[in-house]
Amino acid sequence: GPNYHRQIQQRSFEEMADLAGPDVEKGKLVFDVYDFDGSGKIDSFYLGDALRALNLNPTLALIEKLGGCKKTGEKTMTCDEFLPIFSQVKKEKEVGTLEDFMEGLKVYDKAENGCMMAAELAHILLSLGEKLNDQETMEIIKICCGTEDDDGFIKYEPFLKAVMAGPFPEENK
Repeated sequence: GPNYHRQIQQRSFEEMADLAGPDVEKGKLVFDVYDFDGSGKIDSFYLGDALRALNLNPTLALIEKLGGCKKTGEKTMTCDEFLPIFSQVKKEKEVGTLEDFMEGLKVYDKAENGCMMAAELAHILLSLGEKLNDQETMEIIKICCGTEDDDGFIKYEPFLKAVMAGPFPEENK
């Protein structure tokens, strides 16, 4: 019957994508959300959004490498194509760990007391990665670090922990 066919199809999905069952389900759900017209395809422009909806944080460069497009209407992908990408990004270590980031900011920690100049952190945020404007940057620092002390210093570990937790930390519990 039709159910048997579906089991075979699902099995080939999982072998191909190397994802655990629940992840395959999640991947399909998110895929369906971005399959706006029910055609069984999503616009490759939404690849990054779909991956972020799966709690992943791929860089723009990685999204592009995996077939993401800068404009809509350039190309599409099927769920069969999407799941292995989901699997790969899940395994990718291109996101960096808290330790990596702590190491990176120690350079600015002249007194070695876990503090750095808020202005230097702002400069880093403004010059690296996804472009932010001044207001977004100051907002991020305020939310993640609290206010700077009288000398303009902030603790950077709470900042990194907040950033690593993502924009909706309560969802990761």
